[in-house]
Amino acid sequence: MNERIRQLHNHRIFSLLLWLIAIFVAIVMMPSTSGLIQTSGQPQLANNSQPMVAQGIQNNWGRELSGTYNVTAVFNNPSGKLTASQQANIDKTVQRLTNREKTYGIKSIQTMTTNPTARSQFYSKDGSTEIVQMAVTRNQSDTRVLANQLRGQIKTSGVSSYLTSPELVNDAANQKISQVTTFATILGFILSLLIIGIIFKSLVAPLISTLSMLMMYAVSLSLVNNLASHTTFPYSEYLPLLTLLLTLILGTLGHYKLFAAFRENSGNKEDPAEVTKRSLHSIRNSLLLLGGTLFIVFASFYAFKFSTLRAMSGLAIVTLVVILGVYTIAPIFLQLLGDRLFWPAAEFPVHRHRFWNWMAQFGLWQPFVGIIAVLCVVGSFAVMYRDNLNFSAAKTVTPTNQAVTGMRVLNAHFGEGKATPVTIYLQSNQRVDNEKALLQIDNLTTKLKTMPGVGSVTSLTQPNGQPMNEYYVNSQLNQMNMTLKGATDQLSQLETELKSNRTDLNGIKLNSTADKLDTLVSKADRLTSDTSTVRSQVSEVAGRASVSQSSRASARVRRYQRLLNLISSQLSVVASNVRALGNQATSAGNDSQALQSTLSGYSTQLSTVQNSLKKTTQSLQGLIKSYNNIYSYLSALQSSDATKVYYITPEQLTSMQFQQSLLSNTSQNYKTTQLQVYLKTSASSHNNAATLKHLRSEVNTQLQGTSLHSAKIAYTGQPVVQDTIEQSVRNNAGWLLLTVGVILFLIIALLSGSVLQPIYWLASYVLAILGGVQLAELCSRFMSGDPDFNWQVPLIVFVPLLIVGANRLIQLAVNYRFKEATMLDWLLPGVSDLGQPVRYEVFTIFVIALVLFSANFAPLTQAALIILIATLIFEIILPIIVTSVGKLTVTLPSKRPHLKRHAK
Repeated sequence: MNERIRQLHNHRIFSLLLWLIAIFVAIVMMPSTSGLIQTSGQPQLANNSQPMVAQGIQNNWGRELSGTYNVTAVFNNPSGKLTASQQANIDKTVQRLTNREKTYGIKSIQTMTTNPTARSQFYSKDGSTEIVQMAVTRNQSDTRVLANQLRGQIKTSGVSSYLTSPELVNDAANQKISQVTTFATILGFILSLLIIGIIFKSLVAPLISTLSMLMMYAVSLSLVNNLASHTTFPYSEYLPLLTLLLTLILGTLGHYKLFAAFRENSGNKEDPAEVTKRSLHSIRNSLLLLGGTLFIVFASFYAFKFSTLRAMSGLAIVTLVVILGVYTIAPIFLQLLGDRLFWPAAEFPVHRHRFWNWMAQFGLWQPFVGIIAVLCVVGSFAVMYRDNLNFSAAKTVTPTNQAVTGMRVLNAHFGEGKATPVTIYLQSNQRVDNEKALLQIDNLTTKLKTMPGVGSVTSLTQPNGQPMNEYYVNSQLNQMNMTLKGATDQLSQLETELKSNRTDLNGIKLNSTADKLDTLVSKADRLTSDTSTVRSQVSEVAGRASVSQSSRASARVRRYQRLLNLISSQLSVVASNVRALGNQATSAGNDSQALQSTLSGYSTQLSTVQNSLKKTTQSLQGLIKSYNNIYSYLSALQSSDATKVYYITPEQLTSMQFQQSLLSNTSQNYKTTQLQVYLKTSASSHNNAATLKHLRSEVNTQLQGTSLHSAKIAYTGQPVVQDTIEQSVRNNAGWLLLTVGVILFLIIALLSGSVLQPIYWLASYVLAILGGVQLAELCSRFMSGDPDFNWQVPLIVFVPLLIVGANRLIQLAVNYRFKEATMLDWLLPGVSDLGQPVRYEVFTIFVIALVLFSANFAPLTQAALIILIATLIFEIILPIIVTSVGKLTVTLPSKRPHLKRHAK
């Protein structure tokens, strides 16, 4: 029994069983990759980031809108304005959506009918486009499924309909990434057959290597997916693709080394088991060093807080699985098949890499010329490097996608920033539905509208993006002036009537005059109250006008208020006098008819009444003059900038129009409000970062010293999310490069036993990457007209270039460490020997680039260009730099003894 177990172990049967079990478990328990890309692929922002703080505020909004996101239905008539029949069809569609709100988890539907004060936000100026905004609960169902259902519901006869939102655009990008990953996986493993097949001229070897890598990929992907699905481990939408690239490149290099060692050791017709052991032993150090270096670099990514970078630490697991697979899967078949693995090839000739030999000879011949040539040719492109990264998911999605098309229609008819507004939340400790808070909100809205880069702003006080005139002092002063003008006209009429009554006394007319005077008393009292309002409003605009102007205006208002009080009291006296005169006249008239004997007494009374009327007429003339002065002052005040200030009266606060704005722009407890800022450019513009920075600064400045100075402020919207991601990338980029550079330098320095030489080697590596990026950018601009790279392109590029660079530099370091000859004697043969596998590595990279090109996806095409160009540059300049610098470290110290300590 023990002998049988030993034989099974010697034939590596247990290894095969373990891998079969691992494959079975991996396939059965593997979470859906497309599902993970959809739900967890987008970068996970920090809890203290602005979009996450804003989401927390929105989740407590109330009004049944907590935990929802907005989607926009766009109805467009490509031929011109929407006709009456098309409008009727749209109304029927809206009614159909309203009837099925519960079915689709719709919590709110806003249209130009339900928001008449914000009509221009729902109906384009050219009349060709109308939008309907729906708030959909996040936990209703799968976003993609729900979007497809809603697209079916919004189809309307006679118009083009689209459903769009930033969430739907991001989901479309994730769906595209999932599709191209599947395509690249299939094509990658098919083309991987060519690499080993062409190198070894065999039909069997590529099948073994591809089968082995398929097993590695399945196990690796399952481990990474389960880790992200069942723990808090972050996930990235490109992580499956990076897992594929790492498996294909590292697996191909590993199998190449193993098969080449097996081919070399099997020349004596020895037992395949012994040859396999010897082959594994011969590649052990190089493979473990490469795998260990990659493992350390990828594991270091877990130290970064940004989720996309941290997710790449999962590639450390992939590295372990691939190294383990190379050591355990392929040897099973090597031991089983022996030389038949290379059928039908008869021999495996070894050719010296002439190009590397030429480059090495050139560096030895003229080291200064070689270094200068590299710096001039490659360095010029590296110096031209510009960080042209784009953080918009919309640019990675095909233009025919409905969400992207709808976004473009919105931007075309409403403005570039319409589809992706910036939302500013103001959360106060007190209610904001009062005159004091509303004044500050309106001032902030007006100020933000004047900022460069801002197209329009909607808010609680300006729901339509334009000031509502009835809520401003100048409009209210206009009403006061009209009232004052009417009172003055009535006083003038009364003056005329009193003059007439002086000669023709009539009790009824006098009583009518007294009634009119009573009315004027009421108007005077109201004007007094309105003047008090003007006084407070003038005080509010002290910040807008100069101090002297503001104090003079306030003093004049106080003086006219005192005058109005005097007028009111005088009018009351006049009214009582006139009413008394009327009573006396009536009494006197009745008495004259009854008692002829009292005629002389009546004449005396009549003379008294006429004198009183004369005094009253003179008082009215003074009142008319005072009213005209007040009217002139208020008219001048109305036309000044000091009255362009927001003031809402208690009656207006309860109006239906303002209550509709409250429902749309404040939370249920009335302590939180929102402002929608529409930028002049789309979310993909590079100018948005500066605009957002200015926006934050302006909001903080405007709220200082106001009742909202302690309000919690949060920003969200697609431009803000992209800016947050951009800041995270830029803040971590330097540390990332430093971390990788230090790790590579320490490993290469330890392996080579040198400090100075690894610096030059790494410098050539960095120079090649920078030059490759710039050349790829030029090629991309020439082919597509767009020089911008998707922000994740550098991360895709990182994996292949890290493997190529680490593999080449580790080989160079080990060869340098164990050289038996002097530096000058080692340079040419040592560097030339390293050029032997270069053609195969370049061929492998070419095939990988072909896979990425074939996906027909902009980020992968850009990544393929960088990978291919940077690899070619690196393989060209490395032998020149190594030999040139190596020779100079020997020859220069001999001329300058104080430099001798740097030579190795």
